[in-house]
Amino acid sequence: MRERTRRSAVIATTMALMAATACASNPRPGTYTRLIITGSEIRDAGYRSAYEALTHHRELIIFEDRIGFRGGNDSSNLFGRQTQDYYVPMLVVDGDFNLNDAVTTLRRIPAEEIVSIRLYHQSMVPVRYRRPGAEGGVIEVNTR
Repeated sequence: MRERTRRSAVIATTMALMAATACASNPRPGTYTRLIITGSEIRDAGYRSAYEALTHHRELIIFEDRIGFRGGNDSSNLFGRQTQDYYVPMLVVDGDFNLNDAVTTLRRIPAEEIVSIRLYHQSMVPVRYRRPGAEGGVIEVNTR
């Protein structure tokens, strides 16, 4: 009898875990969960610019004039919020660092020109992009 109860508990736990995983892996429509977005996905979703596509990414927080990764940053107080709320990423377009306003640049990149957008968190930034200002991560946009 005891083994039957244990088996039932294992089955119930497994089913609950499977249900929780299914719910977590099924985000609401129009959101991206991966760290790379292809141009065809952006166009299929009907977005007109890189900015519109990134406003629907679950990893990013985009305001009118600011962009940030969800996560923590112990070094500065960003956007008037708690220090652990945002990482400020650097924008790289076709291998060139964008030292201007990232949001304005993203709004100017039409969806038809986008090949891919890749998001790099702090620990994932490739060596070629490591430089001052990229401590908060990198948003890499590749166009045609």
